[in-house]
Amino acid sequence: DLPSESPSFPYACGILPCDRAADLKEFYSTISDPVLFDNPGSPQSLALDWIINHDLMTVCPNDPNTCHTIQRYVLAVFYFSTQGYKWTNCTAPKDYDCEEEIAQANANCDRTSTRYYSSNRIGTLDTNAWLTPAHECEWGGVACHGDNSPEISHCLDQIGFEANDLGGIIPDEVASLENMRYLFLEQGNIFGTIPSAIGSLLNLKVLDLDHNNLRGTIPEEIYNLSQLLQLDLNSNELTGYLSTQVGNLYNLNSLQLDINQLEGTIPEEVGQLDQLEEGNFSFNNFTGGVESEICDLRSEGSLEKLQVDCIISCDCCTSCS
Repeated sequence: DLPSESPSFPYACGILPCDRAADLKEFYSTISDPVLFDNPGSPQSLALDWIINHDLMTVCPNDPNTCHTIQRYVLAVFYFSTQGYKWTNCTAPKDYDCEEEIAQANANCDRTSTRYYSSNRIGTLDTNAWLTPAHECEWGGVACHGDNSPEISHCLDQIGFEANDLGGIIPDEVASLENMRYLFLEQGNIFGTIPSAIGSLLNLKVLDLDHNNLRGTIPEEIYNLSQLLQLDLNSNELTGYLSTQVGNLYNLNSLQLDINQLEGTIPEEVGQLDQLEEGNFSFNNFTGGVESEICDLRSEGSLEKLQVDCIISCDCCTSCS
């Protein structure tokens, strides 16, 4: 008799579950410190466990779509790191495998990414809850690049959550979202420091972290983001000095640093920001005066609004506080 035809390999991704788990852990060890996987309560460990054991979309370690493999894990880390279970909107289902729980979670998510809306982006109007079986580009508050940029189609472009009760800390893993242009995390309860790793997001155009509880200094790496148009760090608890490297942000049109605890002088290099339309330095501990190079932006540039504390000597400011 002829031998019967061998059955097709029955496992997800065509490999044994233990091999899939090992390969994914090895891959994600290039994004996160692998030591964190040994702490069962860490955001990284929780994200890895979800990817391997609970994600119904089934990420494969040999998936040629590297963006998908990376960003689905990074967004899961972001969810756990910012206490997603406490979010007002778009929290994950209580049971990842239950169709009814998934439907309920989706019904409680209405965050879209219409800000900076472009018709060729993916997911701008989708409102699936996070950690559901939908593609991560279709989770609420997320948008991805579209087919007009085929080499980065479905790569993450934006995370946008305003007043969604985000807490915890911003994880370093966001640095792996290298195609992201817009990061809106304002009006939350995020604490800790601004990760220096954000400075590697060289395509970033908007970084909006205002009205949180961020402490520490502004990382020098932030001044590598030469594509930034908007930097909003106001209403936090930031300390230290405003670096002279701020002049590297030559595309900036909005710089909001008010209501922090910054000190020292406002560097004259702010005067190199010839695209700047609005600068707010008030309610800080700055001293000295506003240099003439900055005032030149009022008379010769596009600077329409310049605010400082009244203790600062300034002949060109529009108001003081």
